[in-house]
Amino acid sequence: MKEKRALGYFAGVSGALIIIATIILRTYFRTVDDHKAMLVSAGLAFAVQLGSYALLRPKRSGHGVPGELLVRWAYGSALRLIVLVLYAPIARIANASLDAALVSLVTFFFLTMMAEPLLLEYDR
Repeated sequence: MKEKRALGYFAGVSGALIIIATIILRTYFRTVDDHKAMLVSAGLAFAVQLGSYALLRPKRSGHGVPGELLVRWAYGSALRLIVLVLYAPIARIANASLDAALVSLVTFFFLTMMAEPLLLEYDR
């Protein structure tokens, strides 16, 4: 039950950060195509971040080996990098605004990634 609540808190914080970042980025990216690309990036970032956070959260059954948290964080970071690298050609093929798509995805990843340590500490 506590795991679902922690994931729910992270989803709420991530959603709020993505919405705030989208509002701010809309002042720079003003066309309809830019906004559509940012919405796709927001959905993708939200899904990837929830998966990464679920992977990152420590298991409650016992204490892991030293460095286990760092290894899980590295897996999540590698997942985000792979998604970013694969998203670029897909956005190009879909004729999305490449600037808006990639800048917004990186921004969403960065902001929500900065929230992870705070929520992990709160979850203890």
